[in-house]
Amino acid sequence: MAGTVRIGIIVRGCLIGLLLSAYGCRSESRPASEVQTEPKAAVVKTPEDKTDSQDVQPPVDLTLRFSPGAVATYRVIVEQGKSVVWQGALSTRPAGFEDGRTDNRIEMTFGQEVVSVDPVGDAVVKITIQALKYFNRVHNKVGLDFDSTRPADQENPLAKLIGQSYQIKLSRRGDVQAIVEATQARSAIPASSPAFAMVQRLLSEDGIKERHTIPPLAALREDQVRPGQSWGDTKSFSFSWMGSKSFERVYSLREVSEGDGGRLAVVEMKAIPAAGQPQAMGAFAGIADNTSNYDGRFVFELENGRVREYGEQMQTEWVVPDPQAIEGKADPAAVKMAASWLRRVEIVR
Repeated sequence: MAGTVRIGIIVRGCLIGLLLSAYGCRSESRPASEVQTEPKAAVVKTPEDKTDSQDVQPPVDLTLRFSPGAVATYRVIVEQGKSVVWQGALSTRPAGFEDGRTDNRIEMTFGQEVVSVDPVGDAVVKITIQALKYFNRVHNKVGLDFDSTRPADQENPLAKLIGQSYQIKLSRRGDVQAIVEATQARSAIPASSPAFAMVQRLLSEDGIKERHTIPPLAALREDQVRPGQSWGDTKSFSFSWMGSKSFERVYSLREVSEGDGGRLAVVEMKAIPAAGQPQAMGAFAGIADNTSNYDGRFVFELENGRVREYGEQMQTEWVVPDPQAIEGKADPAAVKMAASWLRRVEIVR
């Protein structure tokens, strides 16, 4: 029994140490674009429609259609967060432990202009930043809260990004094939500015690709899809000391409906833990209960061949029992840790 208690004390000490170090104050938190790892190669699934032949609906074309000079305005939001909360009586809370939250939120409104279209339908697109919001909090302390629409923020170095442009090559299948030019935008803020590192991440290759890639289109291997058909890809998340998790995202074309401006294809996404992929819990493997939810929705304008909206959100939660509290306690204490990730794209006009 004494040996068991000693082991519990050691595990408890390691647990609290990890939590305090992971959520301690730091000068800068990783931006939302660094939460995910690069998606795995897409795995397409197109099961046979189970309905009678007379009920089968015609396929629709789910590829982007570009015209030179075409313009549109979009808003993109990418945010991540993680939190830790002590669950139990205050008397059982370890000395020095504090509930905490760390999160980042980036919201960008940008103009999109098609510069050129190649013979296969892929396009070089000019992206002009029209508005920007950036919020950063580390262990409950706000490090940066910028909103380019606020008069008080006009002197902030980040305000120099408004009106800056970069160019990308965008596939008709919705993935970013290349960063054509971003040097001028990246150099809009001098290296001596405290905001320089944040801007470099915002306009990094990974940051740009995450902002402009449309996963349900990029995962498709066929241009046309019938209502009822599904396809998918695999996406992995890394939670640093909390481990990693891989999901299989399954997209299903639910319906084709009439909306403002013509027909709309509505795609729903539901993700499940990926078979054969790592689901590591790092230091807490085997002692934490984990639950996750990951879903999304995509609306595509069939007449215009463009994205109307796309959103996906992932939440995962771990509950780690306090080893000391388990020993004969009717109401054991625990630590609840959570992580979330969200991405949303919507057309403004």
